[in-house]
Parts: sequence; structure tokens; C-alpha cells
Amino acid sequence: MARRPGTATPVRPIAHQSLVDRVTDELHRAILNGDIQPGSAVSIVELCEQFDVSHIPVREALRRLESEGLVSLRPGRSALVASLSPEDLADIYRLRKLIEGDLVLRAMATMTDERLALAQDALDEYAEIEREPAALAAAHHAFHAALIDDAAGAADRRVLELLWHAADRYLHLLITGLDRGAETTEGRIDEHRHLLDLAIAGKTEELHAAWIAHLEGSENALAAALGSRD
Repeated sequence: MARRPGTATPVRPIAHQSLVDRVTDELHRAILNGDIQPGSAVSIVELCEQFDVSHIPVREALRRLESEGLVSLRPGRSALVASLSPEDLADIYRLRKLIEGDLVLRAMATMTDERLALAQDALDEYAEIEREPAALAAAHHAFHAALIDDAAGAADRRVLELLWHAADRYLHLLITGLDRGAETTEGRIDEHRHLLDLAIAGKTEELHAAWIAHLEGSENALAAALGSRD
């Protein structure tokens, strides 16, 4: 229907949008922290009562989480939290190796000092974090993005965000099963230092091989922790 002259264009209420954001953030945190366990069903009615909101923001929040692969909406008034599985973990890292491997090769053709400086800043922050999953994930993403983002298109970024968030969920839920040794932590930092050194030196093929090996190492560590958890 045509809008009458002089009338304002309808917009979504800001208060409602921020309410959806808050419910989404709370559910996301609860799923990543394991407060809502993988494979469990969540009741929309119970979530409405818990957050003291109507079903509308809860359903919208669950739809957002479904787009990230964290939940599956079911007929009726419930959703199922995605399970952890070796097959899912392998798929995540198979796709990461394909996409990030391609991007790092293309990014090296136009690598800048500014990008290298951003990667160094992210690595410095990463090295200071003590086993706090959310902060580790953010710094880790920033490091990877600094080196490959110039070669990434909009579709690349959307897919990578989904894959990185999916990998983060395994890190959050399995971090207690990962090796706690200081030498292991330092080893992970050294891996990233090596990647940055190769990028600074302009060694494209060596960087590509080291990047893939880094992803495979992460996958293997998480797979071992998942096996111990099961």
C-alpha cells in the first residue's frame, strides 16, 4: 500500500530490537559455556519465563542461533541445541582449510605493513590471555583476519564467521580437556609467531603450508579433547 505524503516510514522499534539482541546474547553465552548442554531441548515457554519476555524475541533469538548452526527449531514450542561430534568438527576444519588456505595465498599478493602490524597487535593480545575462551577466540580471530581479510569478499567473511563461531563452541566446551601445560600454551603462541614471521618474510608457499598445519593441529587437539569428554 502506498505511503501517504507526509507520513513517516515505519521502522522497527529500537526497544524491541535491543531486547532481541539481549536474549540472543544470553542464549549464545549459555550454549557456549555449556549452561545449556549440547543435544538438550530448550522450551520456548520456559525461556520466556526465564527472561520475562514474550515469545517474539525468544523465537527471533533462536532463529539467529539456528543460522549459526547452534540450535534447530522444532515443531511446536522448543528448539534442540546442536550436539558435538567428530564428524561436525572434521567438517568445520575441512572447510576452514579450504577457504583460509585459498585466502592466505591471495592475501600475500597484496600484503601491507598495516596488515602485518594489526596481526602483531592481535598476537600480543593473544599471548597475554590466560585460558579465557571468549577472549582467546576474539584475539585469535583478529590475528587470522588481519592477515587474510584484504583477500576476503563479503561471502568469504560470512562463511568464515560461521565456521569460526562453530569452532569456538568446541573450544569453549572442551577447554578443560585441552592440555593445561605452559609449554603447550607457549607452543600455540609460537605457531602464530611463525605464521607472522613467514608473512613478514613474504614466504607465501611456506606460510600456506604452515597455516594448514596450524589448523590441523587445532583440529587434532579438539578431537582428542572431544574423545576424552565422550
